[in-house]
Amino acid sequence: MENGLSLAQKGLYVALLALVALMIIFSFISLENRGMEGYNRCIERKCRIAGEEHCTKFREVNNCCLGAGGRVAVVDNVYSCAFN
Repeated sequence: MENGLSLAQKGLYVALLALVALMIIFSFISLENRGMEGYNRCIERKCRIAGEEHCTKFREVNNCCLGAGGRVAVVDNVYSCAFN
């Protein structure tokens, strides 16, 4: 291949490769947060950082639950995560 790329094109190519590498790295990191254990770690981290009132909000429970591969359920008027 001829090296006819401009400096801007080379920079964009390097940026693209860096983004692909980050995507792969984050994909492997997200595998650690699957299942009930991953959900519990996520909720514990949110409670530790922002407090109990914040981590029981629907939005926070939903984010952790979807990241862990579950579905939000309501048990005894409290949001929880259900797995198949």
